[in-house]
Amino acid sequence: MCGIAGLFSFNDAAPSGGDLERMLATIVHRGPDDEGTFHDGPLAMGMRRLSIIDLSSGHQPIHNEDRTVWVVFNGEIYNYRELREDLLQKGHRFYTSSDTEVLVHLYEEYGEEFVSRLNGMFGIALWDSRARKLLLVRDRVGEKQLFYATRDGQLVFGSELKCVLAASGTSREIDPLAIDDYFTFLYCPAPRTIYRQISELPPATMLIADASGIRTRKYWQLTFAEPVACSDDEYVASFRAKFRDSVRSRMVSDVPIGALLSGGVDSSAVVAEMANAGGKVSTFCIGYEGDAAYYDERRFAAIVARKFSTQHHELVVAPDLRAIIDELIVSFDQPFADSSAIANYYVFKETRKHVKVVLTGLGGDEVAAGYERYLGLALHNRYRSLPSWLRNGVVARLARALPDPKSGNRSVERLKRFVAQGNESAANAYLNYLSSFDQQGRGSLFTAEFRARLGDHDSGADIRRTFDDPGAKDLVDKALRVDSENYLVGDLLTLTDRMSMRSSIEARAPFVDYELMEMMARVPSRLKLRGLSKKYILKKAYEGILPREILHRSKRGFTLPLTLWLRRELNGWMRSVLAKERIERTGCLESSHVQRLVEEHSSGRENHHARLWALLMFVHWHERFQQ
Repeated sequence: MCGIAGLFSFNDAAPSGGDLERMLATIVHRGPDDEGTFHDGPLAMGMRRLSIIDLSSGHQPIHNEDRTVWVVFNGEIYNYRELREDLLQKGHRFYTSSDTEVLVHLYEEYGEEFVSRLNGMFGIALWDSRARKLLLVRDRVGEKQLFYATRDGQLVFGSELKCVLAASGTSREIDPLAIDDYFTFLYCPAPRTIYRQISELPPATMLIADASGIRTRKYWQLTFAEPVACSDDEYVASFRAKFRDSVRSRMVSDVPIGALLSGGVDSSAVVAEMANAGGKVSTFCIGYEGDAAYYDERRFAAIVARKFSTQHHELVVAPDLRAIIDELIVSFDQPFADSSAIANYYVFKETRKHVKVVLTGLGGDEVAAGYERYLGLALHNRYRSLPSWLRNGVVARLARALPDPKSGNRSVERLKRFVAQGNESAANAYLNYLSSFDQQGRGSLFTAEFRARLGDHDSGADIRRTFDDPGAKDLVDKALRVDSENYLVGDLLTLTDRMSMRSSIEARAPFVDYELMEMMARVPSRLKLRGLSKKYILKKAYEGILPREILHRSKRGFTLPLTLWLRRELNGWMRSVLAKERIERTGCLESSHVQRLVEEHSSGRENHHARLWALLMFVHWHERFQQ
């Protein structure tokens, strides 16, 4: 696991070594163990390394036999041993035992198609000195990020936005459309970033740069094809076998390895397979005390830890967010407001004291249909069939009158959101399930001047297009495709990468193995969502392996009691940050609307915790980077 950065001049001029040095200095946290650089005419590239495999000889950049192909690489190639053996039989000679060296020899053998043979998470920069060509490649699912910009006749790239910003001459002009996207989804979806002239390379994309400029191409697409003819038992057995292989391939490491364990079915299944593979497993979880006990999952995690005899570690988190908010802002470089980043920050920081690599249950919801919103979508058309007077009159009025539960349970918030979509199409309803501020809400949130700058921008256009694509005919599969291409990438994978690397730890996610995702895309949705049971196939696969109270417990998610904290311990801080004068300094937010959200949430009339956290993070980001 590493961080990479570099510069390429289109006019053959040598890039500034000082620029590369500054860029690498911004990502020392991604690779505290080693640094390497390479310069060749118009190219300068380098890396910071976190040593996981081949600790002694895996120094990058890595080259081929005649030093005509060079690579810097962030990530892990899980099938590198099989690839290495095949390449050795073809006559290639290796000088390291690292997974990185496989890349240069694969490129020699297959050219740009080398990427189709990789199974892993990666951000790759590969230099072909003969063709004077640079390739930037991001993994299929999007676990590792790459950012780039062109300025002053150069391409600048890096694993984090801060790398690109560190290069002299990079513009910091803000893209107002990205602000609109951010308040819709709580993140800035690729390829757009908060900076107008900096882009994020989308997943499964290759960028080719040479003297003529840059071009990109997509090399993979998750397709929800017609289900194959299998019995239900065969589907379940195939899933279990593929998932077992995915977990075991991610256990390859020359350093100690552990697992994040919430006690949910996803992380518990990961731990079960790790334990079955042999060896002592270290597990890590966090919890909350007092009024926030509703969110505390330590009891469930402990059940799984005892079942599989893990070396278990617990951490209790208190609501002292003011001490870490600047670290969160700097970690993401641009506005990012999934509040579970806080829980991840703490658990990775604790985990790093014990291990260097952890496996997580990330992606289980997108693979096996685990979110409540999938139930909402499945029930949406039935609800729309009710008489209008019943939906828009009686039910809507009753839903609006419900107070938010004192425990912070989000059931009422979800019910209100479901009822509010009663007149919408399935595509629009799902978009609004995903949105923090919907289109109407953003209309009230932004000032008139800022709305004019947005013009006819539609943050939900790409999601509607994906949702309406005829490739997936089933509503649940449509939603799974949307989440796999959007929420999983822009939110969860970004969050996991940034929070893990902030503590110099590598996080691996067996559920987002692309072969497993392809297999599950051909499984009928009735085996993912059956009646009111989510993740049916996953639970069926682990019957008799995981305890019943784990298989059939209600979903909590890896979250924290922010709803309660913003009403109590953090209420004064929230009011200070969202005060009228600080809101107005952002130049885009309507302070009166923000104050209404603050009061409604503080009184318990509504649950606006996600919207308020988005505002808190945006104001802090703006003050940190724009004032």
